[in-house]
Amino acid sequence: MISDATPPAEVPIDDALVAALLHSQFPDLAGLPLGSRHEGWDNVTIRLGDDLAVRLPRRKLGATLVVTEFEWLPKISAEWTFPIPRPVRIGEPEADYPWRWSVVTWLQGTVAYDAPLSADGARDLGQALAQVHVAAPRDAPRNPYRSIPLTSRAERLDLQLEVLVARFGDAVHPEVARAIFRDGALREPGPVTWAHLDIHGRNVITTGGRLSGLLDWGDAAAGDPAADLGQALTLVGDELFDDLARSYADAGGGAGGATFQGSLSAATVARIRAEGVAYATLLAGIDEDGHSAAGWKALAAWGVADAGVVLS
Repeated sequence: MISDATPPAEVPIDDALVAALLHSQFPDLAGLPLGSRHEGWDNVTIRLGDDLAVRLPRRKLGATLVVTEFEWLPKISAEWTFPIPRPVRIGEPEADYPWRWSVVTWLQGTVAYDAPLSADGARDLGQALAQVHVAAPRDAPRNPYRSIPLTSRAERLDLQLEVLVARFGDAVHPEVARAIFRDGALREPGPVTWAHLDIHGRNVITTGGRLSGLLDWGDAAAGDPAADLGQALTLVGDELFDDLARSYADAGGGAGGATFQGSLSAATVARIRAEGVAYATLLAGIDEDGHSAAGWKALAAWGVADAGVVLS
């Protein structure tokens, strides 16, 4: 979706509602204090005590996406060595709240927009993505925007570029973005693996520059692993991406380790760059939460935008 703001909540979520849900369904947790609140596009997450958080969809689309977190994530993440928020309780709808919700483990750290990954952290992220990118079964969910081939997304990229050109004029160079995207779209499609599909700086948590968690698995689905790698490229930049890519390849990233061994192929790099420019173009149009600055920084590095167009 092309938007410059968080979609409005379809259900109001406040501490009183959360306390009532906990008291009704998980009374053993109801005595824990509610803490900081984090509101995303699809969910509200409220810290619960020191080690837990309550995660509630704020709109119907989010309620659909959390099924992946409830049903698939526990199965595919059993052997992962990096931290994720793991569901420990699944709540049911009630009169004042219409959707399923969860209590998850709380991850310590700072979002990467505020505390960027170091070179070691980029290598951590590469290793983590290599663990995620294993062959997905036929019944795995598909993301309607990012599980589809690059060739089916050119019109969407054009719409995103039109929005940026309308706002910033000659500071945006859509022909450069289209050339990068076209090069990747014309390559042989990649393998179909599990993928996170939303690797931005508010979903990556760091501590001392190292990766300390990956958040928000609602968009996770079967897709080309280049989608995650392109998003990671947007996050860490070209220099640190070399560290990430080497770590990813060394860890056997790809479908069963069969695609990437020791280095990334030219076709894979082209698809990664295409995914990166599409994701950066999307982020550049979102004027909040560090997204726009990250998007513009990546677009400027690739010659798609002038360096002076960087928003906070």
